[in-house]
Amino acid sequence: MAHTNLRLLATFLLIISGCCILLAQQQPLRIYWGDDVPGGWNGQWPQELQTVAEQTGYKRTMTTQQLHEWIAALKTRSENVRTVDMFTSPLKKVAPAMVIANPPVGSPEQARASGKPVVFLMGNIHPPEPEAAEALLMVARDLSAGKRKPILDKMIVMIVPIFNVDGTDNVVKQNGSLGSETPEMLGVRENSERLDLNRDAVKLQTVEANGLYRTLNEWDPLLLLDGHLMSRVTHGYANTYGTETVPAAAPGPRLYMEQTLFPAVRNQVRTEFGLEVFTHALPTPNAWPPQAWSHDRAAWTVEAKFIVNDYGLRNRFAIITETPGQPTFERRIYAHYAYIMALLEYVSSHVDQMKAIAQKADDDTVKAVLNGAENGTLTNFLDGEYRSKGKINLLAYRSGEIKEQGGAPEVVPNVDDLTDPVGTRSARVPRAYVLPAKLAGIAEKLRMHNVKVTTLQSPVRVEGEEFTIERMSSTRRSGYAMTTLDGTFSPLVTRDFPAGSFYVDMAQPMANATFYYLEPQARDGFVGWHVLDDALKELGAGGVEGAQGKPIAYPIFKVRRILKKD
Repeated sequence: MAHTNLRLLATFLLIISGCCILLAQQQPLRIYWGDDVPGGWNGQWPQELQTVAEQTGYKRTMTTQQLHEWIAALKTRSENVRTVDMFTSPLKKVAPAMVIANPPVGSPEQARASGKPVVFLMGNIHPPEPEAAEALLMVARDLSAGKRKPILDKMIVMIVPIFNVDGTDNVVKQNGSLGSETPEMLGVRENSERLDLNRDAVKLQTVEANGLYRTLNEWDPLLLLDGHLMSRVTHGYANTYGTETVPAAAPGPRLYMEQTLFPAVRNQVRTEFGLEVFTHALPTPNAWPPQAWSHDRAAWTVEAKFIVNDYGLRNRFAIITETPGQPTFERRIYAHYAYIMALLEYVSSHVDQMKAIAQKADDDTVKAVLNGAENGTLTNFLDGEYRSKGKINLLAYRSGEIKEQGGAPEVVPNVDDLTDPVGTRSARVPRAYVLPAKLAGIAEKLRMHNVKVTTLQSPVRVEGEEFTIERMSSTRRSGYAMTTLDGTFSPLVTRDFPAGSFYVDMAQPMANATFYYLEPQARDGFVGWHVLDDALKELGAGGVEGAQGKPIAYPIFKVRRILKKD
């Protein structure tokens, strides 16, 4: 009888347990809207590991000095944190990158020897947008001294909370344009030279961008993320995400993110963190219901000037995130934290798959040049535009209800998703480019972009295409004056180049980027961003007819094949 009673009790408990699990599964998922965040979401930490935002009730953000102090405190709590200095700014401030790894890693060589990929996370390229910077400290804390440490079994994480160190410390009272009242005091968008660092990815004009690119060249991150704030919006998402959209880039990494990574991470953010996130875009303004959801309206273009877009030209994964401005500072930090953590968890579970996709993009880029450049059949895109991916259901608020975002947004059906980058103009990809010796500065600029450039040790005779400049002019686009060249490519011609000329073999993984930078009519390559202005003006380019009433030759030659090498 006793055994029978025990069996009945065990059966009863199993039934009750199963019912509880079933009820839990059937309960609706809690989604946090407006300013809401779950209680205690950031955990309990000793004073020295609390961020400035946490210590001030989310009323302030950190300075660069406070960042250095916080990193020093974290190092005392974890042996998994090392730092590298990316650069010293024009105002003599150091921009640190935390390297978080288990076992610890202090150099690119050690990272490569580990076999683990590097994931690079960056904030405060625009200091009035400090949400990602603050979230990245919490990410670093969780990875090195908290419950997320198992992620380090699969990857090395580099974290740069403050990229624009000079702008961060140039503190001013905010003007309210960001939507929220906190933090009241913020850094400025530009660096100390009043330049926007997120428009310097092609021309590499600033100390900061050059320091960043040296770091990227050395560590070769598999994935780069850059965190931002979008200011006032009418959509209903806690955070938005996008990837590179330059049509000249290898499509593999972008398609993987759009079709596989982004949907999975979006679902993880929803189920683990209770937030809705979606594509980095904006709806049709001043209209209800909105008819279109567009990258263009969010100032995300097909140009390479943005660091995320430019990094995609390297056959790697690149992500931009932008949270709305209206919610509280804590909510905005939580939104970035949630997305980054969900992303890291995904990457840690799919490391081999993502490494294989990046490697295939490298291999396919080289194979395409070897198979199609010499016979003139290989082309790539100079420009592009966004077209429809089809219809989507969009979460959005009606005009006038945005500030109050206290409840759930409305679901707007049949909105046109204008986020598909499509190439619109193309040109032939050469087997190589040749630059005259006097363009040593351009050769060095290419090397800073991780392009392999060699110096000819003996003269060569080559056959290829020469671009004839008929007009050099300036066009205003996206708020910037861009150089444009009108002209035509010749049929195949023969040219001799002396020893000392620079030779860029296109059979390398950076071929797509090299093509985009050097082509005379690329939308925003070296020509567009004035990198070649001095050389072109020295040749006499300008005006309707070029030099002295006659067209002139573009100084960079497109090689189809080598005819003779001494």
